[in-house]
Amino acid sequence: MSDETLVIGLTMGDPAGIGPEITTALLAERCNDKKIRPILIGCAATIEATSRRRGLDLEIRRHSILDREALSAGGIDVYDPGTFDATVVKPGEVSRDAGKASMLYNRQGAELAMADKIDGLVTSPVTKASAKMAGYDYPGQAEYFAELAGDVAFSTILIWRNFKAALFTTHTPLIEACRAVTKDNLLKKIRYLHEKRFELGAPDLRLAVASLNPHAGEFGTMGREEIDEMEPAIAEARAEGIAVDGPFPVNALISPPYNGRDYDLTLALYHDQVVARMNMNETTTLTFGLPFIRTSVGHGSALDIAGKDIADYGALGATYDHTADLAQARRNNRKTAL
Repeated sequence: MSDETLVIGLTMGDPAGIGPEITTALLAERCNDKKIRPILIGCAATIEATSRRRGLDLEIRRHSILDREALSAGGIDVYDPGTFDATVVKPGEVSRDAGKASMLYNRQGAELAMADKIDGLVTSPVTKASAKMAGYDYPGQAEYFAELAGDVAFSTILIWRNFKAALFTTHTPLIEACRAVTKDNLLKKIRYLHEKRFELGAPDLRLAVASLNPHAGEFGTMGREEIDEMEPAIAEARAEGIAVDGPFPVNALISPPYNGRDYDLTLALYHDQVVARMNMNETTTLTFGLPFIRTSVGHGSALDIAGKDIADYGALGATYDHTADLAQARRNNRKTAL
């Protein structure tokens, strides 16, 4: 395998959900890519059973230890140290075993990433109820990865095609998200994104900030947050040499056909401000700020159709491609910095 080849890890996700079938289908399609070598992190026996059920004539290669040079084209490589047999999990059911398995794969993926065994990690859907039954009581997977990485601060970035948007607030009630829009909070977020710009592969990051109120407050007639809080924060950041502009009216920044107005990154102030305009079947969630690249798809584990081989793996494919692009950009940026 060439030194230029990227290795992208892909977790199997909840074994009771559609994870095994969409990961198997995607890697069957991508297994001959010369520039990217995927490694599936999960249960080899489950992937073998899924492959047989789907009528795929592919070799499933189990690796108890991951050696990048041992990965090859023409089959599906599975990192499976033999810690858990997921074949005991029943498709379509919430269970402790399903939660234990899916979070185990997340931990193994993070460990591989932090050991530089893989260049990026794509995480397939887990079922929160199952994860909680297994003792993993986190608001989302991102918080678990942040803990594994040493309780690091992180930001959520959503990627839709070439449009990237960071979330100022995430799963926060709207009234609290509005209250969070202060000069100090906004300046802190802008500085954070600027500081981490190299990890996004954008050393000359240009950041656009979305407004909170309609028409960016319309000179204070529709709200004063833009005047009292946002404009002073942006002005101070610019005085520090940060390339940031705004606040822009949302319809002139996020809504089609603008898609961020060619800025490298858009800062949206609350969850639905940007999520509502994205096709979540084509959207990638990036947990930004970790010491490794970790992404996830926009849909859930779909327990209701698990095991029926009717799940569409297009969203996973888009996330896989975004992850490879991010990994290549980070690699290129590191080479330039040397």
